[in-house]
Amino acid sequence: MNDPDLAAARTEGVGAPVARTEGVGAPVARTEGVGASAARRSVDISEMSGMADWGDVLATALVGTQRRTLPAGVGRPGEDPAEALLDVAGALTLYRRAGFRARAGLAVPEPAPDDSDLPLVPWSAAARAADLLAVDAAGYGTSNAVPVRDADGRLELLYEWLSAVKGRRVPGELLPALLEIGRRHRALRPLVAAAGGPRVAWLARQRPEWAYLDSTAVEAPADDPRGWELGTIGKRVGILTAVRRGGPAGEQRGRDMLADVWPTETPDDRAALLGTFATGLSPADEPVLEGALDDRRKEVRIVALDLLAMLPDSDYARRMTRRSTAAVQVTGGRIQVNPPAACDKAMRRDGIVARPPAGVGERAWWLEELLTRTPLTVWGDPEAFLSLPVTDEWAAVLRRGLARAAAGQRDSGWATALTGRLTDEVAAGGRPDDRLLLEALYDALPSDALAALAVDVLRRGLAGAAAVGVEHVLELCPRPWPEPLREAVFDALDDLSGRRSAGWRLAGLCELAALRLPADTAARATAMAAALPSDDPMSSIVGRFADTLRFRDDMLAELR
Repeated sequence: MNDPDLAAARTEGVGAPVARTEGVGAPVARTEGVGASAARRSVDISEMSGMADWGDVLATALVGTQRRTLPAGVGRPGEDPAEALLDVAGALTLYRRAGFRARAGLAVPEPAPDDSDLPLVPWSAAARAADLLAVDAAGYGTSNAVPVRDADGRLELLYEWLSAVKGRRVPGELLPALLEIGRRHRALRPLVAAAGGPRVAWLARQRPEWAYLDSTAVEAPADDPRGWELGTIGKRVGILTAVRRGGPAGEQRGRDMLADVWPTETPDDRAALLGTFATGLSPADEPVLEGALDDRRKEVRIVALDLLAMLPDSDYARRMTRRSTAAVQVTGGRIQVNPPAACDKAMRRDGIVARPPAGVGERAWWLEELLTRTPLTVWGDPEAFLSLPVTDEWAAVLRRGLARAAAGQRDSGWATALTGRLTDEVAAGGRPDDRLLLEALYDALPSDALAALAVDVLRRGLAGAAAVGVEHVLELCPRPWPEPLREAVFDALDDLSGRRSAGWRLAGLCELAALRLPADTAARATAMAAALPSDDPMSSIVGRFADTLRFRDDMLAELR
């Protein structure tokens, strides 16, 4: 409220404005406490649907009720105008202090669902979650100091905590913070939906920025007609996924269900429902996917393209094969490259992006795009094909297109063959985007190959391991890490000469290993930290490594 407001309407206590009744200089009628007349007549908020604007109330207070008619909606027949004005001014003052304009006709939300059938997580576990969320929730202290140093580490710990909740529910006072963190971090959304139970779904519907939870896929039974018709898109995705798990009959039923609702779905919902075809994908799905290539919305077309690329015998794959084999041919023991001269309408329909990134030539880009979408079986054995000589001008384009194809098609054979070549180039200081491509190839490697690769590079010592990006390989190794990898990590950490020659690399490895090693290795890490002299510059790094493992061990014990 600005100074003129204060001159005409001053509060004493909460919402006790002053109103003049007879113009400037006239006696002043004050309220005492919150609206003096409220003691004689309570103000019913439901009666204030026609409440006047604050400016009208202020103008009337300035000139007096004898000189200006009361604003519409103020007062009752026979009521003292000054008292009526004061009552409304007091109520409006409270509204203004709350930061909202006076509103009426707001729908009252439905009651929150009863989730008392789900047991609460233990108090100690909830307190630890409050610390991870960095919230000062009522009733929870901050007794559990989080040992990690950054937000990414907290997210890792929160992910593990939510994964361990299983069949229990999180206290309601933590749900807003969980919804907020789920809004910023997509990977946490399914866990937030599961741990929050029916109450978190209800709460998410009360604020637009939390509406993402309705589109988060959740597990659902296949036989749920009401859920399919009226449920959130997340529940409907879960239902359609469950239907398609039912073998060929279920896949056909899923196609029929989607065909029935396709014309009336929003573009985002069409894309989400079409994505369920990844479950039980078969050649019988090809007509549906080909039809989706003509959808007006890009997000729907992208889903269809990704799924068609996983069908090596589809018409789509044959079209891409014809284009790629016209551009790349093996003759005389060499790879001959003749990139496409134009990107026609048919190519654009099949997902070829016509406009190249900055710094990339059009023909080189179109070739890379073609290779990315062509089944890798066209080129035969990966080692044999990659060993063929090719002109330097096209070598990098060829390698990048094949690497993108290996990552997108999850072809472990091609990914393994390309990983070694790209790893050496990245270690030698290759292009920054080559590092990103290498990381995408790691995603296509099976877990045992990833673990074996990590063990191999760790045995080179910390300096050599860091040079080829062992931290990223370790990030992709699924939990729990297998025994050989655990031993390789501890051996690397226990290498005193390695620690002293690569302190910053030790810090990165310790931070990652503390979050990914099995929590029950905490005792071993504690013993390692205790064995270091207090003046060792690495003692604080290893000590935090041990503290994080102990934190995780205690955290999981609380949820067992």
